[in-house]
Amino acid sequence: MRRLVMGAMVALFVLAGCTPGGDPVPSGTVVDPVVESTTPTPSPTPTWSDTQQGAIDAVQRYLEVWTGISQNLYTADWNDIRLVAGDPVANNDMARWSRWVSNGWHLVGGPIFTPDRVVSGMQDYLGNRYHVYGCYVKNDVYIVDDAGTPAGPTESERWQARYVVIHWKDGEFSVLEDHTEEGTC
Repeated sequence: MRRLVMGAMVALFVLAGCTPGGDPVPSGTVVDPVVESTTPTPSPTPTWSDTQQGAIDAVQRYLEVWTGISQNLYTADWNDIRLVAGDPVANNDMARWSRWVSNGWHLVGGPIFTPDRVVSGMQDYLGNRYHVYGCYVKNDVYIVDDAGTPAGPTESERWQARYVVIHWKDGEFSVLEDHTEEGTC
């Protein structure tokens, strides 16, 4: 019924030579209905300050080094993790790799981390800390034994993660901690 009434109103406006807004329509002109766009507005890309970008870059470098070592445990120099990470995360990584090697395991693939916010944290005599939050994605990333048999789950996983990064007084950045946060992304 509502459509019928609306159609009749449009027809009356056209016959009267007006659009619903009251503007005259020249004779013989076809009036197109107003169509609302359903295209979602894209989310703005975050703009990071230099120090926030430095903290994000530190996390990405850390993950690159961590992945390279994890994939090549028998030939990689594990101490390279200390070039991009401090304690406790560097010690935790080395302990993890020791367990993997004792089981004959190594990593296949590499995780992806997409930051969504950076929060300034504690400041002390060593430097400024930043908390880098984002989405950690593990697609086609899993641990295998020397025969290539998966040693654990191989399904895709996503979770919220937080990295604590220090911006040392000398200007360098290092990852100090990694945490799994509640929820998925």
